Amino acid sequence: MIRVKICGLTRREDAMLAADLGADALGFILEPTSPRYIGEVLPKWLSELPPMPVKVAVFGVVSRPVHRSIFDLVQGSEWEVLSEAHAKRIHTLRVRPGQRADDFMQQSVNAAALLLDSHKDGAYGGTGIKLDWDLAAEIVSRADRPVILAGGLTPDNVAEAIRRVRPFAVDVSSGVESSPGIKDPVRMRDFIQAARNA
Repeated sequence: MIRVKICGLTRREDAMLAADLGADALGFILEPTSPRYIGEVLPKWLSELPPMPVKVAVFGVVSRPVHRSIFDLVQGSEWEVLSEAHAKRIHTLRVRPGQRADDFMQQSVNAAALLLDSHKDGAYGGTGIKLDWDLAAEIVSRADRPVILAGGLTPDNVAEAIRRVRPFAVDVSSGVESSPGIKDPVRMRDFIQAARNA
């Protein structure tokens, strides 16, 4: 069964609804350049969320340790903090047009999983730009670890993306929003249902 991560959550009510709708993972942005940044001081409600789904601390550059009492996984494109013994890393691969699967086969930074997202200068994710699904499918078929598909996914295209790419999981942020960081309840519900039914 496909797993679903709802990313870029900034409000308690959205996080709770995503959990109630059956999301497998919740992503919280700790990258200061993102419009979905939850702040230097973490909101108190993060520590009040239920133990499942898993919580993911999402960075562009992972430059500091995370609160292990809150977050189960760490996701990033670049890693400055590597000394922590923590196998539960998701390494984001930002895919540019024209790249090939060979360009990504050795990029892992001790990661338990890879996440494919579209590259955009000045942004680490949440751009709404769709990936090349043929390239993503080739990476999935050759990768030695689970691959999570992101990049321009919406309730309208996620089922087709799953059928074509066959990822371990899908990740959505802007595709289920009414504005950056504010999730639309209907779009979240429809996205999760479409993914589950794919």
